[in-house]
Amino acid sequence: MNSSCPDTDYSAVYARRTQPTLVDYPGKMAALFFTRGCNFRCGYCHNPDLLENCGGITYTWEQLEAFCHDFRRNWVEAVTITGGEPTLQPQLGATMRFFRDHGFAVKLDSNGSRPEVLEEVLPWTDYVAMDIKCSLEKYPEFVGFRQTDNITRSIEIIKTKARDYEFRLTLVEDFHCEQEILACAKLVAGAKLLIFQPFLPHENLPEERYRTLPRTRPSALADAVRLAAPFVQQCIAR
Repeated sequence: MNSSCPDTDYSAVYARRTQPTLVDYPGKMAALFFTRGCNFRCGYCHNPDLLENCGGITYTWEQLEAFCHDFRRNWVEAVTITGGEPTLQPQLGATMRFFRDHGFAVKLDSNGSRPEVLEEVLPWTDYVAMDIKCSLEKYPEFVGFRQTDNITRSIEIIKTKARDYEFRLTLVEDFHCEQEILACAKLVAGAKLLIFQPFLPHENLPEERYRTLPRTRPSALADAVRLAAPFVQQCIAR
């Protein structure tokens, strides 16, 4: 991947939120861009439309140029690239550098499945948010991913090399028991920040059983924070 010189007419991102967001980049107003394709199969994924078509048509550099000008006029100072799984896109590094060259801070959301790509794009990454799904031994069952060594490698890369970062876990109460929560906290032991966020039911979630599960209770999030806090520098519920 030669990130400094795009070798196609197309970027890594194929869609955007038209309005700036105040919740997708810590402390900054951000533009939110999406990639397609994911190598996980989370039954509770909140972006199921992005799971397939990794090779679909994406924005051209000229389109991104126009978007940058529009967002600048709306006081946007950062860009968040999410998915899907952005590290599946060959043009990710070039896209991140493009945004950095246009004066934006860049945040990357990732599932940590491709540590070699993650490490390669860190020079153009100001903030990394990596999702921790569950204990390592449950990854094949819970999200359909078996290369769990990649998860531990990504965690170590982020902890030691990222400019700034967070790990986050979507708490599904009927799955994330106390043992699971503790295993996840130990997986990222010593990390700067671990965030627990609620599971939100929705009618279009990939697995039907998740569509009718109740939203994660605030008390369950508070309990998870209490359990995990001794293992990391800061632990909060979002």
